[in-house]
Amino acid sequence: MSFMSFLFLFLIFFIFSVITTGFIRNFSIKNNLFDIPNNRSSHTTPKPKGGGIVIVIPLIVTLIILFFQGMIEIQITKGIVLGLILVAIIGLIDDYKNLAASIRVIVYLISAGLSLHFIGGLESVTVNEISYYLGNIGYYSGLLFLLWLTNLYNFMDGTDGFAAAQTICVSVFCFFLFYSSDDVPFSIIMLCLASTSIGFLYWNWAPAKIFMGDVGSCTIGLFFGLLAIHTENKGTISIFVWAILLAPFIADATLTLIKRIFNNENWHEAHNSHAYQKLYQHGLTHDQLALKLILINILLIWPLAYIAHTYQNYSLFVLVLSYLIMATIWFLIQSQYKRST
Repeated sequence: MSFMSFLFLFLIFFIFSVITTGFIRNFSIKNNLFDIPNNRSSHTTPKPKGGGIVIVIPLIVTLIILFFQGMIEIQITKGIVLGLILVAIIGLIDDYKNLAASIRVIVYLISAGLSLHFIGGLESVTVNEISYYLGNIGYYSGLLFLLWLTNLYNFMDGTDGFAAAQTICVSVFCFFLFYSSDDVPFSIIMLCLASTSIGFLYWNWAPAKIFMGDVGSCTIGLFFGLLAIHTENKGTISIFVWAILLAPFIADATLTLIKRIFNNENWHEAHNSHAYQKLYQHGLTHDQLALKLILINILLIWPLAYIAHTYQNYSLFVLVLSYLIMATIWFLIQSQYKRST
């Protein structure tokens, strides 16, 4: 498949996303479906939500089409599509009905478990070109990995364009990895995710005219987790590379959770203590936050992920280095905020 064909697909996905997001925004406004700000919000006026569906539906449809074209195995298709549909449905309902957290977690757990079953679990992990068999430990570790990614991606969707920008950065980088290895089906999948996210970002860039909502953020988080496990099993892209690419989100969400538990706070309740939220409270605007995230990805995360992918003997070292850098940034932001209050 030529690069011009990929460019044509990009334009189709992008135009579809831009137009459809506009329709969804108008529908939400007419039906009074708004995200109402509270004292933890980073916005002050009600905004339409549920726009992430323009990213999720094309992704699911693309996977199904590729399966019927004989380009993706049935087990992988069932695993990913089933998980995405379940999380997207519960996310869309929650966007408009505010479901109890316990209901969402149960559905996330079922979705992750079923998806893992079909894609074969996380059987082994390759470290420095040596494969270590994990057995049942791998399955339960994979389950926790999926649950955490599903939730943390939602936690990090708190300012205009932030989650969409991270999605674009991860999917663009992985598109080129798949493209360079002549993996056409997954190149198309990542192109779909990148281009629809860019189309959505047209509406979500500050000041946002519509929010992604749980239907988008939670489903994207699960998708990245499933793809990370699948490519680790296939030996195409290490799960370490995915962890590096997602480090800006994983580090902030995980360290913030640990801090809240350590401080005896109600860690499961909504809050505004993530590092990126502290930066917003310090005076950075929504677009400045999104631009800084993009720059961190391009100038830091992409080179580290490339090194880990190309020189696999150093992948563990690069992974640790990535999180040490992200942790340092997180501690500097949190300490600066603490001194100023």
